[in-house]
Amino acid sequence: MSDTTRFRTPQDEARFMAAYDATLSLWNVEHQPLEITTSFGVTHVNVAGSPGLPPLVLLHGAQISSPVWYPNIKPLSSHFRVYAPDVVDQMGRSVPARRLKTPQDCANWLIELLDELHLDRIILIGHSQGGWLALNLATAQPERIERLVLLSPSGSLGRMRWQFLFHMLPVFIRPTKRNFYRAFQWMTTAPLGEHHPLAEQFMIGAQAYKPQELSTGVASRFSDEALQGLAMSTLLLIGDRDGTCKPHAELERARRLVPHLEAELIANGGHLFPVDQADATNTRILAFLKPEQADLH
Repeated sequence: MSDTTRFRTPQDEARFMAAYDATLSLWNVEHQPLEITTSFGVTHVNVAGSPGLPPLVLLHGAQISSPVWYPNIKPLSSHFRVYAPDVVDQMGRSVPARRLKTPQDCANWLIELLDELHLDRIILIGHSQGGWLALNLATAQPERIERLVLLSPSGSLGRMRWQFLFHMLPVFIRPTKRNFYRAFQWMTTAPLGEHHPLAEQFMIGAQAYKPQELSTGVASRFSDEALQGLAMSTLLLIGDRDGTCKPHAELERARRLVPHLEAELIANGGHLFPVDQADATNTRILAFLKPEQADLH
């Protein structure tokens, strides 16, 4: 679904949608799109996996969209009915009617989305800002979540490191293709070529969108009490070379506070470790989820 008010020009919109579709073409499984209306706008959802399988929702990070799950979708959709929405005020095919300005907004958007999809209880996986969104929902409506998987949940367990701003700042000061590519590559330990579809989508999206239309998110550090209150089984994975955070400190805080937690570092993983260490990530997630034991309705 298109909305040219988000883009600098109609040509920019066309370029971005082509880049989006190029990344989505890396999904090597059958999938279908859904358009779900909530009070926050129309959410585009890419769906894969047989309808009779337990439901699993994937939440991507900031400044990207659901096609980013291309290295993970095949193993996950073999065991689950996977719903991968484009977060409503990020780069993607969703068309926002209003911003997600508060933690309550973020929870309400997801609750409305789950209600419209008739998903009462789910497995929820979130990466980066999507991890924050997942943890936020887990504190707001824990009864909706059977199991929770947090993949380097930005800002949830500790402050973002100054190095993140240092590497992102050139993108905003001088938004050249070279600066976009350098920033993108800093987040991964397995450099993608400049013309890789995901790198192209990131660069084209950042150039094509109007700056005022891009949400910076509302992520903030969760309190000790909020983390101690998590009742569901939770898996936390962080890349051991993630420069956006302090991986060891965040794992230690989570292990100290979250009751039903499995947590570990992904070896040689950057912030984008679900992409650069996909095999290790997929293996660890599936070992945790034990789909044959899932009790979802």
